[in-house]
Amino acid sequence: MNTKIKVLLVQYNPKFKDVESNIKTLEKLLSEYSKKSKIDIIIFPEMALSGYIFEDLKDIEPTLSYFNKGIQYDFASNLAKRLKCHVFLGYPEKTDDNKYYNSCMIITPEGKSLPSYHKHFLYKDDKTWCAEGEDFGYVEIKIRSGKTLKLGIGICMDINPHEFTAPFKKMEFANFCIKKDVDLIIFPTAWTDTNPGKDDMQYTLEMIDYWISRMEPYYKKKMKKNVYLLCADRIGKEKDTTFIGVSCAVKLCPNLEIIKFFGKKDEGCLLVNLDI
Repeated sequence: MNTKIKVLLVQYNPKFKDVESNIKTLEKLLSEYSKKSKIDIIIFPEMALSGYIFEDLKDIEPTLSYFNKGIQYDFASNLAKRLKCHVFLGYPEKTDDNKYYNSCMIITPEGKSLPSYHKHFLYKDDKTWCAEGEDFGYVEIKIRSGKTLKLGIGICMDINPHEFTAPFKKMEFANFCIKKDVDLIIFPTAWTDTNPGKDDMQYTLEMIDYWISRMEPYYKKKMKKNVYLLCADRIGKEKDTTFIGVSCAVKLCPNLEIIKFFGKKDEGCLLVNLDI
């Protein structure tokens, strides 16, 4: 028997390096939701509070956050406790042994941290300051219905073949998720818009189709259970880089279906109801 869950995908335009201002913006966007909303999962974009385009480690240093402490953790923890849901928040992490990662924070409804996921396949702008994580992310969570869900986690470039040099058919991340038999694929990103002057429905759907194509192994498996790709992307511009937005929920199995999506300029919370 399927279980219904509610997911919020957050898309907005963060101010570069202004963590406190970004928290205020997100608190306003999320103010309409309460425990009565019965949200199960909230997903924020990659490096949601810090911005993304940094020149080097010195440039990003003021916005780095340690695991399980600091204002970025406090924001995610307080939100998780307020709404009694799981929160996935992209952030730049500094570890106690002075390592640096593009990470995804995972917070339980009690406000506690599960181990952060470290981005495995890095983009050129990551390589100016952080190290590559050891593998893709996997976590099991218990939602408010009491059901346990298996989640695969990948950040932005993780969805592509490694360094764009691995064979397309290899599809490391999709095959990892199949091997782990996941129910949901959590995909926070800060995806570059290669054609910022174009803004129409066809272009939006082409972006979603690109992400879907990275999940190609699922089509070949023809799995009978419901599996969803959940993308939370940002909008806005930093330096010469424009971000595409187009946060979306896509059902991959047993049949392909684009359930809901934002456009390139939408800002807000995309509420998605899913059957698991």
